[in-house]
Amino acid sequence: MRKDVLEKKAYIRSEQALKDIRFAAYKGVDGDGAEKICILRIASDEIDRVDIFKPGELKCGDIYMGRVENCNENISVSFADIGRKEPVFIQGVIKPGTELPLCIKTLPYREKLAKAAQKIDAAVAETVMSKAAHALKGALLYNAPGAFEKSIEDACTIPGAKWVTEDESLYERALAKAADKSRIVLHGDKDLSLCALYGLSSKLSHVLAERVDLRSGAQIVINETEAMCVIDVNSARALTGKDKDETFLKLNLEAAAEISRQLSARNISGIIMVDFINMRSPKSETILLEEFNSRLKALTPPARLEDITKLGIAEISRKRVGGSISAEKAFLNRTILMK
Repeated sequence: MRKDVLEKKAYIRSEQALKDIRFAAYKGVDGDGAEKICILRIASDEIDRVDIFKPGELKCGDIYMGRVENCNENISVSFADIGRKEPVFIQGVIKPGTELPLCIKTLPYREKLAKAAQKIDAAVAETVMSKAAHALKGALLYNAPGAFEKSIEDACTIPGAKWVTEDESLYERALAKAADKSRIVLHGDKDLSLCALYGLSSKLSHVLAERVDLRSGAQIVINETEAMCVIDVNSARALTGKDKDETFLKLNLEAAAEISRQLSARNISGIIMVDFINMRSPKSETILLEEFNSRLKALTPPARLEDITKLGIAEISRKRVGGSISAEKAFLNRTILMK
């Protein structure tokens, strides 16, 4: 193997490189031939976020000129046309035919329509209302920053961060938006792909597998269903000491940290149920829940620990922003893992 290739691999494995935040960007097509972009955020040598999206698709924060088509007074909901294939719904009864700016609050999911609101953020209100005065139905009045823009902003502001791609068109697009262009890198080494350089195959397997092994030998099992996500923590091959409660607390704390990372990386949202290893001590349970809740609050979007059921299962809710990456395995295989 060439000396420069070996040096690059050595750097990626170095202590400093593992501390740096890196964004790896890929472009591909879905099963219907539509363009998709994937951005992987790598921190502490693990993928902690995966964003997969279609350019031009609906985003939270986008503001469109909408026209109310009908309303349902019984449930106090109105439906508006924003020039997309599907309408959006708005809380409240609005007279059909009314034209008004609408801000997207939640994205469509399975059979659910996107939710919009009349309230416009003060920071963009003046610009939006100026455009709305002459806009037709379906006009995009404000294009909110999406995952692409946010990843570039983070890469330019986080110390040591880099935004890297092998795709020239993505590189040019990112370069045009970057405040610090030195942070945007085009990886053109034909002898060492970006996937091989960053070890993306093994990292992606950690956020696609049903079973995730922890360093202690314990294990978490993640089952995503249409209604909710169920996560089970078990001791598996972990060694237990004389004080089992203390050992189980350590395993549960390790699992809590990994579960938080997995929720972010897999974009798991909605209702989440976590079955930790049972502990007898109320003090141990309190320590675990406080630590877990702190980690959940730090996620983007944050998750909330709602309750502990009578069976000792942690019940969590998290705002839905897009779908889980479990549905994107075929795309990831074609775009990254097969390269």
